[in-house]
Amino acid sequence: MEKKSFSFNYDLSALPTYNSYGSDMLIKSILGMTLPKYATIRPNLKGTTEKVGFVTNDVILQDLSCGFDPTGDTVQNLVTIDLCNKKVNQQLCPYDLYDTYLSQSLSNANFQETVPFEEVILTDISNRIANQVEKQLWNNTLAAGGTYGSACFDGVGALITSGNGATQIAYSAATASNGLEVFTTIYENIPSNVLHRDDLVIFTSYANYRGLVSSMRNSSYVNLFTMDSAGAAIGEEWSLMLPGTNVRVIPTVGLDGVSAYYAGPASYYMVGMNSEIMTVKSIYDPFEDIVKIQAHATYGIGVFDVASFCVCK
Repeated sequence: MEKKSFSFNYDLSALPTYNSYGSDMLIKSILGMTLPKYATIRPNLKGTTEKVGFVTNDVILQDLSCGFDPTGDTVQNLVTIDLCNKKVNQQLCPYDLYDTYLSQSLSNANFQETVPFEEVILTDISNRIANQVEKQLWNNTLAAGGTYGSACFDGVGALITSGNGATQIAYSAATASNGLEVFTTIYENIPSNVLHRDDLVIFTSYANYRGLVSSMRNSSYVNLFTMDSAGAAIGEEWSLMLPGTNVRVIPTVGLDGVSAYYAGPASYYMVGMNSEIMTVKSIYDPFEDIVKIQAHATYGIGVFDVASFCVCK
């Protein structure tokens, strides 16, 4: 009788060398977070600090005449993006996963040939890294030693301040009774030089976003049914347009527990990363009988023209 071999469910033979899932996992996870999704992405920044250039022109229209009389100016603007270069090192003992991962992955067949267990674990690690990056982009502060173990750059909260030129108003938490009024006041204080733009956003916490939705639901003249997005059912980012304006209100986990709102052009947020080293790798070490996991990430943020923002805190 012919013998036939089957690969067991927890097969480590596929990990003799590093398996890299960088472009498919970590980069996708980070770009899928709230702020990177709406911001301008600078994908190939290296080192610890990069200067990103922007050109603005002061255009003056002249009466038609002969000759050449130059007017107006071209200004070279620089935005500084400070970067964090971080890594994650983890290891797994195969025997610790027998009663958890394997039992959850068994199919209805009598034999389990293959299970790409390392990809499932690395996907979860990538998503959790991205979640921490989102919080750091908002909350990191060099002066206070940084949050989440990273003191590499100032986040949005330290960059968009009245001291740096932003318009600042007092903070009020949004509730079911005042949410619409709170966000309308923020809109009224967005600098007029950017009000014509089509990328204006107000970033807020989920608690304040919930207060706005409840307030709109309680309002007799706002019809939420006309604002529903078909994409909400397939996992798109929660957001809504502030009634009667061109401003989108967007909640982010980066502002959960933070008493602040930030309003201005989304493209003025400059999220930097080094896509060449954004990787998550795994390798099976047969001598120690463990699976080693390593991730590398480079990320940071800068803000262009802080005077075009309104901060409420």
